[in-house]
Amino acid sequence: MTAALILGLVIGVFSLIGLTATKADAAVPPKPTVGTCYNYGWTAYNAMSQTGKKVSCSSAHTAKTIALGTLLSGTTRTEESIYRSASLEHISKTCIRALRNKLGSTYSKRNQSAYNSAFFVPNAEQFRAGQRWFRCDVVLLGKGTLKNLPTNRARFLEGVSLTQRTRGCLSAKFVGPYSCLSSHTYKSISAFKKAGTTYPTAASFERAVGANCPARTRAYEVPGKWEWQTGDHWVVCYERNSN
Repeated sequence: MTAALILGLVIGVFSLIGLTATKADAAVPPKPTVGTCYNYGWTAYNAMSQTGKKVSCSSAHTAKTIALGTLLSGTTRTEESIYRSASLEHISKTCIRALRNKLGSTYSKRNQSAYNSAFFVPNAEQFRAGQRWFRCDVVLLGKGTLKNLPTNRARFLEGVSLTQRTRGCLSAKFVGPYSCLSSHTYKSISAFKKAGTTYPTAASFERAVGANCPARTRAYEVPGKWEWQTGDHWVVCYERNSN
């Protein structure tokens, strides 16, 4: 059995964006709206703010806004402020719940998929104008890239099976889950609900994996603490797969 692969909300590594001065009469980008689709790539996915590349949801797109929230009072546009524990917990739980609602179906199917969420905050210009929202997008992760979302259904996984594109996979060096279309070492095969109400220890998770995952399991993924606190107690079992 490999070491536990513990994954929380995938949000990338954010950095402050350098912004050039704008003309005094330039319009400040408006607050985003739920339901807007975008076609951005890995670099934008890992940025603190993202305001461009809006596209029709009927055309190819890599992300869709699924929720808007309000930053905690006193939050500034710095990594230290955004990433302080209370702020990150507030943002993460909002996005976790929004993703769960957008995907639909069951915990087992959702957690075996490569769908995940990203969050963005106002850019410097918007922040100066008083905007204090954060936005949650649904994305389909690849291995260091974003895959086009394969559907625009109201509930992405409701009534459909996982495919090679949407199933979650892992590799020894690139923890996911990400789309099995990308090269991978492990592929999700099943999931089970971990008993208990208190967040388990690593040893407790490992014992549960031994008792509940198929014998061919070679890796597993457990919910992060914030996912656990929002009701997700499901552990995913992975088999080794070099395809």
